[in-house]
Amino acid sequence: MIKQLYYVLQNLIRGKGANLIKIVSLAMGLGAAILLFARVAFELSFDKFYKDADRLCIMHEEFTINGTTNSFPVIMGKYPQAFAETFPKEIESATLVMDWNGKAFFNGNVRFTPGCIMADSDFFRTMGIDVLTGDPQELANPDVIFLAASFAKQVFGNENPTGKTLMYNREVPFIIRGIYADIPENATLKHEVIISIPTGPAHRWFEPAWDHGDSYMGYVRLRPEGSIDRINPYVKSKIVDVHVPPRNNGTSYNFYLTPLKGFYSGQNEVERMVLIMSTLALAILFIVSLNYVLISVSSLSRRAKAIGVHKCNGASGGTIFSMFMWETAFIIILSLLLIAFLFLNFSDAIEDLVSASLGSLFTWGTLWVPALAALFLFLIAGVLPGWLFSRIPVTQVFRRYTEGKRGWKRPLLFVQFAGTSFIFGLLCVVLLQYHHVLGQSLGYDPVNVATADYSPMNNDSTDVENFRDNLRNLPMIEEIATSSYSILNNYSGGPIHGANGQTLFAGRFCYTDLDYPQMMHMEFVAGKNFDGEKQIIINEDYARRMKWNPQEAVGRRAMEEAPYIIVGVVKDYPISSFYQGISPVLLLGERRPQNVWHVRLKEPFDDNLKALNEKMKEIYPTKDVIFRSLPKAIVSQYQAARRFRDAILLSSITILFVTLMGLIGYTNDEVRRRSKEIAIRKVNGAVAADVLRLLSRDAFGMVLPASVIGVIASYFIGWQWLEQFAEQISLNLLMYIAVALLTVLLVVGCVVVKSWRIACENPVNSIKSE
Repeated sequence: MIKQLYYVLQNLIRGKGANLIKIVSLAMGLGAAILLFARVAFELSFDKFYKDADRLCIMHEEFTINGTTNSFPVIMGKYPQAFAETFPKEIESATLVMDWNGKAFFNGNVRFTPGCIMADSDFFRTMGIDVLTGDPQELANPDVIFLAASFAKQVFGNENPTGKTLMYNREVPFIIRGIYADIPENATLKHEVIISIPTGPAHRWFEPAWDHGDSYMGYVRLRPEGSIDRINPYVKSKIVDVHVPPRNNGTSYNFYLTPLKGFYSGQNEVERMVLIMSTLALAILFIVSLNYVLISVSSLSRRAKAIGVHKCNGASGGTIFSMFMWETAFIIILSLLLIAFLFLNFSDAIEDLVSASLGSLFTWGTLWVPALAALFLFLIAGVLPGWLFSRIPVTQVFRRYTEGKRGWKRPLLFVQFAGTSFIFGLLCVVLLQYHHVLGQSLGYDPVNVATADYSPMNNDSTDVENFRDNLRNLPMIEEIATSSYSILNNYSGGPIHGANGQTLFAGRFCYTDLDYPQMMHMEFVAGKNFDGEKQIIINEDYARRMKWNPQEAVGRRAMEEAPYIIVGVVKDYPISSFYQGISPVLLLGERRPQNVWHVRLKEPFDDNLKALNEKMKEIYPTKDVIFRSLPKAIVSQYQAARRFRDAILLSSITILFVTLMGLIGYTNDEVRRRSKEIAIRKVNGAVAADVLRLLSRDAFGMVLPASVIGVIASYFIGWQWLEQFAEQISLNLLMYIAVALLTVLLVVGCVVVKSWRIACENPVNSIKSE
């Protein structure tokens, strides 16, 4: 064993140039594969950390309009407690939760924006989260908060924060009543602060109800013997119909439970991304393994004599095989060390790429991911070359060894060429779609627009007017307008009824001041802007659903039950992102300002935005008013697409590098193997072009069908990825033809470059070397 290791180390040192290429190519390929596999494992681990996670369920609302049913993981505020009271034999506890992110807390003048939720006093018991200090029943009182342990340490250091106060938006004091265990990243419900639900009604922010306001989430913990099959069939008759009598207007709704474990990973977009990332990781791992085999076995002729010497000294085929396996193991270990070095030194870029911290990706429970990838690589990359090396006969010590068979090389290269065209095709789809969603016409103009939330706690109209006047007096501001919702927040929803009272569809509502459509530069296709109250502007989709053309819509009532008159129709625009389809929109004009403020700034935008926020701190030192760039907010909606684009780009570079290394090794081996044949052809009158044509013909015969297979595979995977977008590019056949041709030109060009020297060399030199 010691002697084998000694010879292995000697071979590694002697072939340090080739081994360095192996280590770098393995580190790039194996590192990319490990990251993708780790992200897949992370996606599949969501919500499994809760105590007895199998007993946790999430509530869903099932909403039906005229026979069309949609389901959402939201509820009205009164239902969790009703579930617990109606099914006490099945349900141990239930909790009501509301997302409250984007809010600011102040400790003195230090501002924090933690992840926040609102929850009731049964939250910790239901979710199975450890309370480190404090009584969870305190969440039954208004103006009470609990902090996650890490956030409490961030704000207060090593001090005990219980009983201390944090200011909410500089206006409302919240008393800290306890600390709870941190929530890991693989949670669908992430938070660092929990605000008591009674805080909302106490400040008139909201009021939980039976039949409206489905802005909440509900969670249930089943008893050990409980079953959702004994709950779901009876929810409508025992809860919904009891508290909300059925309506004869074509609308109905129901609620049901599904297991929380598997809820996240079972979503279509998650399943789609898991499939794509798994395919990419397997492709990269397989290609890098085959490339290692190709580079290793290309050195057969160079190492044959040394192996013959080992056999003359008593080494068996098994000994040679184990020596090569040891060599492969050393190279993989060095590659893993290089991967660890890169991960640690570029952790910020990597964490941004995979949208998770390295600590969450590589826990003790997920270390099997890199271990399994390395083991797969070891078996594929070690066994085949080791077997071929062990079969070299002892007679090679007396004569030069030449490998005349190429059958094993061509499939390896074929797979690599197919992988290259596959990843290039997918990269084109991702780049074009990302550019498409960011360059698509929005139907409004977000350039130089900044937004902020501002509304006085007591709804003081004088305060609001003073705020508007203060903004108008600032020199960097060109236009001002307000709305009840951000244009990126999907607006509020509600049913639209026809003349007979039947529900037609669900519309999206937003109250705005009279200047809002004009200030946002919305494009009118009919009618005009607001010129008074009790007026409505709709979008084209609303008109289509009502079976009106835009001109016919002007002057009509938008809703039979309300006296609002349509004065204009604007082009369709997304009220969230292009991940979602266009919705029917109603803008309701009001003279009074709303709580989301929009300002269009003069150039230079970034400098003026900074100056505006500094001015807000000066004018309102006791309030939290921060304007943010709307264009940046739009771009941030597509962070997942941007990260996927970067991952595909990294994979493309990795596969290209690995494939070129394998192709160069193959070409060098072919030139060395056929040097005498080339020399004889040149003696008989062949010119350099003939030699280059001879050597590139084989590569062309492999790369052309491989590229076709690769682009076909990229079409199907690209189509899967595009399914998450409502607005998509069309998959053009010419694009895939261009990708295949680019791959062919890349491969043939590499062969020509590497063959140029032998094509131009004096044939006498090649014959003499034989």
